[in-house]
Amino acid sequence: MPDLIPSAPLALLPNWRDSGESLEINEIFYSIEGEGLRVGQPTTFIRLAKCHLRCFFCDTEFDTFTEMSIEQVLQEVNHHTAPWVSLTGGEPLGQNIAPLSRALIDNGYRIHIETSGTLDPPKELDELIEHWTVSPKRATIAPGLRRITELKYIVGKAFREDVVEEDRAEYIYLQPESSKPEYVHKCLEILARHPNWRLSCRIHKMLHLP
Repeated sequence: MPDLIPSAPLALLPNWRDSGESLEINEIFYSIEGEGLRVGQPTTFIRLAKCHLRCFFCDTEFDTFTEMSIEQVLQEVNHHTAPWVSLTGGEPLGQNIAPLSRALIDNGYRIHIETSGTLDPPKELDELIEHWTVSPKRATIAPGLRRITELKYIVGKAFREDVVEEDRAEYIYLQPESSKPEYVHKCLEILARHPNWRLSCRIHKMLHLP
């Protein structure tokens, strides 16, 4: 997996605040988890705004945001019944999410994070985040990512199976880029060589859910 993904311009980088008491939030919504190990579980998604990468295959709008306090985020999350909260983006590790994570746990939620694997998280997140999904967007994964539940590789034209860091996570998922048939077939061919890996098919998109 060559490092061909461009970096974002300065104005679109995530905004880190040391206090973490307010965050730039793109959206908060309820759905089911549509990918990976937790597929099918009701989940409230908190999409953090902005990203330091510009992946050509990304279909998510994450540059717009609303400035929200932790209390405002909790109020919105509490409108939904899901026990799981997924911190996604954009790039959630680009903002200081530790105070929000502590508040969510204090309110009884279980936390899932999905990150590009390019940033080292603060060590305190090791004990706060229960489920770590790393979807690698560079040739190597940041060394500070110590607790990876699942690695989810986007399989497109440039993907090579020899870049998979199999020893970094318990579960390995392959996800066809943009669900294109040619990349589905490529995933299936790779899985025939690696029967312990798994296919991720974006169930929420098939069901026309957010």
